Amino acid sequence: MTKMHHCAPNLIFSLLAFCACARSNDIEDTKATQKTEQVAETIRHKAQVSEKAEGSQDLVKDKVSVKKTAKGEHIIEQTGEASSYGQEFQGKTTANGEKFDKSHLTAAHPTLPLGTKAKVTNLKNGKSVDVRINDRGPYAKGRDIDLSQGAAKKLDITTKSGIAPVKIEATLAASETPTAGGSASASEETAHDSKILIAPSSKK
Repeated sequence: MTKMHHCAPNLIFSLLAFCACARSNDIEDTKATQKTEQVAETIRHKAQVSEKAEGSQDLVKDKVSVKKTAKGEHIIEQTGEASSYGQEFQGKTTANGEKFDKSHLTAAHPTLPLGTKAKVTNLKNGKSVDVRINDRGPYAKGRDIDLSQGAAKKLDITTKSGIAPVKIEATLAASETPTAGGSASASEETAHDSKILIAPSSKK
């Protein structure tokens, strides 16, 4: 009886600590959900504006949604059109201060936080590539993401084909803020005239 009496305070303390930890996790999860939804809404607004300018290059219905993985990660899923940029921006400064290297697996996105990691899948052939967002763009109307030539090659998006319908699955880092700002990008320095990379295409 005495032994159980001594154990009771420890049990109560453990239960209180467990409850406090659970509440803390719930609060952090709520904050992460709100942050993800805020970023997704910014992307959604930009995509709506972009789709109106796509014309004959409208290869897929632009859509933005938020999902949560079994591991608890918040994913922003976006469908839209991807193009590529490379040689004319080689060595120029990207929005996060890096030097652009066309062979690296990076991408330019108008609103995703810089440093975000994303999986991009070509909806035409099912090929995927993991990229890191380090620049702003595209600046050609109707584009949703601009891939480095190295990343575009992984998806079989070439200068000849110009663009492709893609799915973007972006995972926001815990330290990222919902702000979508950024400094001038490599592509912005020269107005990013992607028309020289884009071949005429018809919607299928």
